[in-house]
Amino acid sequence: MNVIEYSEILGEVSKSSLLSHLEQIAKWVRLSGSEEEARAFDYIKSKLVEYGYEVEEYRFDALVGYPKSARLDVLSPESVVFDGITASLAPPTPKEGVVAEVVYIGRGDKYDQDVRGKIVVIDGLFNPRLAKLAEDNGALGEVFINDDYLHEGIVSTVWGAPTPDTVKLLPKTPCIAVTAQQGEKLLDLIRRGGVKVRLTTDSWIGWKKIPLLTGEIKGNVEDEFVLFSGHVDSWHYGAMDNGSANSAMLEVARILGKHRAMLRRGLRLAFWSGHSHGRYAGSAWYADEFWDDLYERCIAHVNIDSVGGKGATLFSAAYVMSEAKDFASEIVEHMVGERLSGVRFSRAGDQSFWGIGITSIFMSLSEQPLKALEGKKAPSFLLAPHSGGLGWWWHTTEDTIDKIDPEFLVRDTRVYLLLLLNLCTTPILPFDYRATLDEIGKSLSEAHKLAAEHLDLGSLVKRTERVQRLLEEFYRNLSRVNVSDDKVVKEVNRCIKRIGRLLVPINYSKVGPFDHDLAIPLPPLPILDEVKSLTKMPRDSVEAHLLSTKLKRESNRIAYALIEVEREVTSALERIGGKGV
Repeated sequence: MNVIEYSEILGEVSKSSLLSHLEQIAKWVRLSGSEEEARAFDYIKSKLVEYGYEVEEYRFDALVGYPKSARLDVLSPESVVFDGITASLAPPTPKEGVVAEVVYIGRGDKYDQDVRGKIVVIDGLFNPRLAKLAEDNGALGEVFINDDYLHEGIVSTVWGAPTPDTVKLLPKTPCIAVTAQQGEKLLDLIRRGGVKVRLTTDSWIGWKKIPLLTGEIKGNVEDEFVLFSGHVDSWHYGAMDNGSANSAMLEVARILGKHRAMLRRGLRLAFWSGHSHGRYAGSAWYADEFWDDLYERCIAHVNIDSVGGKGATLFSAAYVMSEAKDFASEIVEHMVGERLSGVRFSRAGDQSFWGIGITSIFMSLSEQPLKALEGKKAPSFLLAPHSGGLGWWWHTTEDTIDKIDPEFLVRDTRVYLLLLLNLCTTPILPFDYRATLDEIGKSLSEAHKLAAEHLDLGSLVKRTERVQRLLEEFYRNLSRVNVSDDKVVKEVNRCIKRIGRLLVPINYSKVGPFDHDLAIPLPPLPILDEVKSLTKMPRDSVEAHLLSTKLKRESNRIAYALIEVEREVTSALERIGGKGV
């Protein structure tokens, strides 16, 4: 597609307005459900009302956790005390602590030694997958070695509020983070052998009412909207994470509210709580509560987190789904002269809408270049391999206003503004699901080769190729659509949106449309991820028979999506004069 530049409107972004919003929001420590967070929400609401948005407020029950204190006492071979921090939703220890030997397991993803009844020491930041893995292997607790600073975090894998099926997956073992300097001292003791420690942590975990705020302006042609979201809750003052993003959202809201007459489809801003302390409780609740509205009317989810940081000059690592990569890359290249590599989404960042089938664009946008680390660890396990992270201050007490570059905040706000202007005004939705199907097809082919002797996926591979040819014909014929004919354009967009509803869930979700996957990494086509396990089983074993049956049923879910895409696209081609295949 060709991006509409909207140069004059981009020029309306006000640095003074952005900094004014930032100062108002980042003066409060915004724990989920706290009084100070409520003041930030009140301020945001007042601005949305001022800008003429239809505002809705919600309060709902969420399971959240507030870390209080953490301490590691080395009892032998010598006495040393390390003060650290614990994580959200990590359970507190008994008052007397947990006493055990410690064992170092590096990055924490391989267990070639027995850790049962021990406390494991892991390199890196709080990580829900590694904490669960340690627990599953019998560890009594975890020590995470951070970099030069202590980075707050959360270790629950349960996305949003737990259910009877997932409540048992909440963390059962305590954890602590220590600095790199403390960690090196601990590792030196471990190298000498026979280290026993006492881990003592305190935290509050419980159900609490938390807020959620939306503001909406309607479109003038289509009764649909773009969801533009960011969290308000914070670690400490959270100027970058996420005060800068909240500021950018308000500035975008002001400008698009002023130009609402030009919007083909609407804009809905959503401000979440429960991001940092409830594992995306706000966006998960919203996806559950407004599932039908989102399914019927939301054409894309644009997320914003931690923009405008000092030194944040890297854009190529931004997350985007395959179908939106070319569109988003064109926006970014137009604004900053850099192409996106289009990193596949991590399971993070309030991405609660994949099961519904909503295309997602961005979490963070501008990041530190890798060279900025100068040999130090990247302070986030969520970021792309070639990124230097969001800044050494991320999730620390040092995330204050002085870490924001005002010019970069203006720059990032303009990128989001241009992206949203185009999403709200372009007649035909700018999503190319040929790229999505190509990603799915590659994963299917790999799974077919792996499982050839256990599970026949050949028919799925052939069907994918057929649907890909059909999509090629569909996108070639879009050039003949008269964009002034609203009736035809709406039909084309309905088809494009329907393709997303079918392909996004099978590419990004194991559990499907009505639940939330755990907060652990997911590969492309995740419902076939267990093919690797199948290939390691004796072909005629009971375990192989059981897993083959499960995978066959999962493959039928893929077949259903492909059949429905073929039906939708064939019908659309008839309307726009294509031949089909």
